Amino acid sequence: MLVVDQKPLASAVPSPVRAALETVQPYKSGMTLAEAGRRAGRSDFSKLASNENLLGPSPKVAEAVMAAMAHPEIYPDPYSETLRNALATSLAVDPARIVVSPGSEGLIDYLFRAVIAPGETILLSTPTFPAYEIFGRCAEATIIDVPRLANFDLDVEAFKVEAAKGPKLLVLCTPNNPTGNALTGVDIGEILAVTPRSTVVFVDEAYREYHEAFNTFALLEAWGGPWVSARTFSKAYGLAGLRVGYGVASSAELVGYLDRLRPPFNVTAASQAAALAALADVEHLERTVALTIAERGRVETALAALGIEHTRSHANFVFLKTPAGPEATSERLLQEGLIIRPTPVAGGWVRITIGRPADNDRLIAALPAALAH
Repeated sequence: MLVVDQKPLASAVPSPVRAALETVQPYKSGMTLAEAGRRAGRSDFSKLASNENLLGPSPKVAEAVMAAMAHPEIYPDPYSETLRNALATSLAVDPARIVVSPGSEGLIDYLFRAVIAPGETILLSTPTFPAYEIFGRCAEATIIDVPRLANFDLDVEAFKVEAAKGPKLLVLCTPNNPTGNALTGVDIGEILAVTPRSTVVFVDEAYREYHEAFNTFALLEAWGGPWVSARTFSKAYGLAGLRVGYGVASSAELVGYLDRLRPPFNVTAASQAAALAALADVEHLERTVALTIAERGRVETALAALGIEHTRSHANFVFLKTPAGPEATSERLLQEGLIIRPTPVAGGWVRITIGRPADNDRLIAALPAALAH
């Protein structure tokens, strides 16, 4: 008699992954050009969904990348020493206090895994960058959320109450993604004043180049506890596709712990070379930032003329409430060749990157019909 092996149904097999991951929603990125093309049947898009710098990086970047690719068989510098030294000179900090990562998301991952034990608390304020909650839940943290005010400013007084309780990790994002709101130096000083030095403070400054209103490092140093400030080459420097971010930490010792779990060759040779070239071209950065801020003002003027509620953004995007709803507005603009970012924020909000002048011309022309209820 033939005996057939009866295998259990797949659903009966226990999941091989940690239970904590069952509560984690993966990060949803902005629509790609390929997806937009399939949906709209066209190719002439202005990609205004992911806060990329459509003005592009310094012209010196391409030459630096090509030179770095002369020997792709060689591993990149595992410590990004040349880049760290250049950043240290630019920022006037010890290079031993700098860690380089593939975008600021890499740094968030390293830091959260390094300092959070299961059940420990992360203090944040939503809506904000989803990666904090994603990596926090992956580390099995308890998330303490102080919701933002109606205008999406941080509720500083409510946040101070929770900060005084001594969370393991405190997260501040300024300017905040996706809303564009920025903290003042006074806000940060007041929060730090009540925060115990047992807390690790993480300040995400991915959009800092658009809002350099105070010296973050000085405020954190005066506080005296452990901290990390995250910055990136993805936004104002125009290197989103090459994935280079970095963090400045309160001590070389803290960087040493991050290095224990950081992959040894985490940033490619081409990316390191690109970041060096971009960092050196200060004039290009200043022109890019100035033009972006001027164009943001032009888009905000158009929104005001239409009577559309929007935040006071200090980044390279606008955040606005659409009467038509985020999905309808996004779809209408997609058909006009404009890719924007609908958000799940209650009330019907979308985020739109500030592009090149011609991109913004297209956007301003298409907004009245796209926003109409």
